[in-house]
Amino acid sequence: MSKYMKYMLIGMVLISFSNHGVQTPDERSLSTALTAAAAMVNKSAPQMLDEETRLDSAATFRNFIIYNNTMVNYSAEQLDITLFDPLIQESVIAPLCSNEKLSGFIELGVVMVYRYLGKNGAFITELSKDMATCNEAK
Repeated sequence: MSKYMKYMLIGMVLISFSNHGVQTPDERSLSTALTAAAAMVNKSAPQMLDEETRLDSAATFRNFIIYNNTMVNYSAEQLDITLFDPLIQESVIAPLCSNEKLSGFIELGVVMVYRYLGKNGAFITELSKDMATCNEAK
């Protein structure tokens, strides 16, 4: 590849990043709120949620908040995903819209992501809820 081509590619990459890095005031406010929420979770993590589930950490990206959980008594291979996903859907995801403490997440259209790993650190599953859809159900 010629020097000219390399410089052109670098320039194009830099220009593309400059256009995508700007947040609107609302996006910045949401990022700040989600970062604070994740920091609160991380301050008390790891934390046992029940006898099977440990909340390890939280992270944010755009309008997503991601909760990283470990199933402390099971490896990924020990769990049948066809049984596990519906259980998490029913016990974790389904009640989110009716949780009054999450009304701000509903208004702001936050996507809540619940990621599960086995006790061996292997990925089990990830389920999410776009909280903006809570208003559609009403």
